Amino acid sequence: MKTVEIGRYLDLKNDFAFKFIFANKVLLISFLNALFKGRKKIVDIDYLNVEQLGRRKGDRKAFFDLYCVDETGEQFVIEMQVGKQKHFMDRTLSYAARAILEQAKKGNWNFELKPLYIISIVNFDLRPDDDRCISYHSLMDEDKLTKSSDKLQFITVELKKFKKPENALVTDTDKWLYCLKHLSELSAQPAAIQGEVFDELFELAEFETLKEEDMRTYKKNLLQYNDVRSEVECAREEGIQQGMQNIKKSIQQNTYEIAQKCIREGMSLDLVIRITGLSPEELKGFGLE
Repeated sequence: MKTVEIGRYLDLKNDFAFKFIFANKVLLISFLNALFKGRKKIVDIDYLNVEQLGRRKGDRKAFFDLYCVDETGEQFVIEMQVGKQKHFMDRTLSYAARAILEQAKKGNWNFELKPLYIISIVNFDLRPDDDRCISYHSLMDEDKLTKSSDKLQFITVELKKFKKPENALVTDTDKWLYCLKHLSELSAQPAAIQGEVFDELFELAEFETLKEEDMRTYKKNLLQYNDVRSEVECAREEGIQQGMQNIKKSIQQNTYEIAQKCIREGMSLDLVIRITGLSPEELKGFGLE
């Protein structure tokens, strides 16, 4: 029987844990405000439907990790991506398009949009030539380098680039990034990460306090991720052994086979995408949906 090592606290990079923790309004508002660093301040949020069905029969479905709206009507799509994905930025653009269409009103509509923020948290180097952990992107005039619109903005968090040790954590931004990256490795709440919000985070994230059903879901999620990650790594090693000329083709084929196996065993398409790094389009092209 397969087992998985579980620490005292949940791993926030895990799909179940991420959604479980940030289903708590207080924690999500604190995290978002930490990301904005004073650019805006959120007072309240409501959760929106994460399942995007499309407008016509046969349209591809999309599932956001978190989708919410603040007290002013501004919207946020928040995604956690662990496995590296070739067309990840294209995926964020497709999510933005989905969310923008959700604002379109039937009948008479003057095309006014509420600001939309696409927040991507990744556990890989998305931009190797940029050492920033958090980057902010918007629609710009390339010649004047001025913002053209504030209606669509992208915030990217690259956890691999966050290097601060525990004794260097000062701001709430530091503390949240540290927890996102290291929470499952901790055996106790650090002295540097205190306060009402973080006390609530550590209390909620303690594995032994979960309901039995949530424990099973978290364990299953970890096992699935570890299994697929191991198989992908083996596929890469096999590809290398087959020679540099055939590496790309071999890795892709083996990864597709792993994805096919996962789908047959009932793993959700969203989880397969996260772990293998394949895009929905790549899976569709291989006949996997």
